[in-house]
Amino acid sequence: MQDLRELTKQIKGCQYVVHIAANTSQKLLKLEDYYETNVLGTQNVIDACIENHVKKLVYIGTANTYGYGSISNPGNEEQPMKSPFTKSLYALSKNQAQRIIDKAATRLNITTISPTFMLGANDTKPSSGRIILMALNKRFVFYPSGGKNFVHVSDVADAIIKALSLKQSGQKYILANENLSYKDFFRKVVSLNNQITTLIPIPDFILRFIGLIGNFIRMLGIKTDISSTNAKVLTINNFYSNKKVKQEFEIKFTPINKAIVDSLEYFCKR
Repeated sequence: MQDLRELTKQIKGCQYVVHIAANTSQKLLKLEDYYETNVLGTQNVIDACIENHVKKLVYIGTANTYGYGSISNPGNEEQPMKSPFTKSLYALSKNQAQRIIDKAATRLNITTISPTFMLGANDTKPSSGRIILMALNKRFVFYPSGGKNFVHVSDVADAIIKALSLKQSGQKYILANENLSYKDFFRKVVSLNNQITTLIPIPDFILRFIGLIGNFIRMLGIKTDISSTNAKVLTINNFYSNKKVKQEFEIKFTPINKAIVDSLEYFCKR
């Protein structure tokens, strides 16, 4: 990603490129820590595509560079980024990359696909699948007051494939499906796994206190994903609409129950 010459060499002969690489860690301490991969890497992909006369670039962004909304008025592609994501180093780096993508859309045919929180099988790290492991076969599960949008990873893959054939450059799509509170989400996990679990709410003030502790740890130069910003994220309803992508891509979204089951089956087999 950082070596433009090598990237240009690797892309040579390709007609279509999907730029999905990103540093998604929440533990990094400074915005510049994300620069080489998320920002410079994106610019290098663009330059390599232009040099090789690539027909189409599909860029994978994140829904959090757009403004979220409520269950009755969810966020969409026209809404500007909102707090607390305006203080999230990862989200800020992706927003910088998105501006580079938008600028390049006059010179290169680019479509942006911005997923919400993806679930499904084969999450090897795991990354987003950690939320499943938080509840899997646990006697007690503690949940925050907020909520988020969930989407099956296979639907995102389907959208990427459809985006490859789009002729109009500069279009942006949020890949969202079901808006759920964390309480409702964990209820689904518990029910679908047929486990006996007690769900316990975490008061917002406790999350704020934990966030402050995380801030202090980060000030000492110790990497942690605990911070006031990330604590605040857990208390908001981070909800989005999929109206645009539904209309233009004609995607039939997979129920989140299926995404949860696929995740559960994958982790139980490991």
